[in-house]
Amino acid sequence: MSTIHSMPSNVFVDFKEVKSSVSILQVLDRYDLTRTFKRSADRLSGPCPLHRGTNPTQFRVSASKNCWNCFGACGRGGNVIDFVAMREGLTFRDAALLLQEWFMPHKSACALAEAPARSFQPHRAIPPAAPPPVPSVEAASSSDDDGEAGENPPLSFELKSLKQDHPYPGSRGLTAALVQDYGIGLCSKGCLRGYLAIPIRNREGKLVAYIGRWPGDPPEDKPRYKLPKGFKKSLEVFNLDRAVKEPPEQTLLVVEGVFDCLSLVQLGYRRTVALLGSSLSKRQEALLCDVAGRGGQISLLFDADDAGRHGASDAAARLSRHCTVRNVDISEFRHQPEHLEKQELEALLRTR
Repeated sequence: MSTIHSMPSNVFVDFKEVKSSVSILQVLDRYDLTRTFKRSADRLSGPCPLHRGTNPTQFRVSASKNCWNCFGACGRGGNVIDFVAMREGLTFRDAALLLQEWFMPHKSACALAEAPARSFQPHRAIPPAAPPPVPSVEAASSSDDDGEAGENPPLSFELKSLKQDHPYPGSRGLTAALVQDYGIGLCSKGCLRGYLAIPIRNREGKLVAYIGRWPGDPPEDKPRYKLPKGFKKSLEVFNLDRAVKEPPEQTLLVVEGVFDCLSLVQLGYRRTVALLGSSLSKRQEALLCDVAGRGGQISLLFDADDAGRHGASDAAARLSRHCTVRNVDISEFRHQPEHLEKQELEALLRTR
């Protein structure tokens, strides 16, 4: 692991500038790796340097796209910041700072001139010297940049006759007590007939929707998930109404799906929320920052697939402007958070 020194941790990092200014080839050269790779046009391939693979074609680099992917055991991929974060065991922000120090010395010099001298300490929750304003929940609600403006209005009804003893949640490892506590059950009528109805509540705990999940593999004419007409999932963060009641000094865990969230809650991590997908909307960004607080801690545990890696990379870059963010690679143990054992989750969260 490289030694990080001299760079103060209270400087603002422009992640987009770092990614556009530093090439993946520069990074690989820094680690003396390109000599071990085979080159064809703008592409390189070789054994994966992250999980120390031996297959000569498993790790592939595109110089023109400035990205990399491992098709071997670790299955990771991303940009230059993602690579250094994994290689050095750093947070996304700390990896960007290290790249800035290595390849953008003019930025480091400016930062040192503008900030008081102190040793650089990864993971320390110190806000930037001149950070962008924390996104406002109200402003995000009225913005249409994501194509999802407004609010999901509270429902005027509740589904009272849901069958809560269906075996499917148990097959996903959830206890009957947890299923009952969250009000999940099989719907026997209406547009969600045949689906497990999952209540969705807003930050204040008001019921705004039921989303349906077909129990198992759906038939060809049925979608796996069914959303009610007019419901905008990008405006909500599942379980935020409960997570906000947990001690604020605890790390806020962010996952993609409902079952990922419920599984971690069941393991005892009740300050866990789900985005209902792999992408972070401006409204969700504002909600997470509001709950975590300035300098609060957020850990991203997204699926170990392409969508999850790209979503986590984007979310880390945006959220780390306001909070201390860790992009946790779960692929060492599992591909989805819901399959993690308690000891595996504990090991991932204590890794620094």
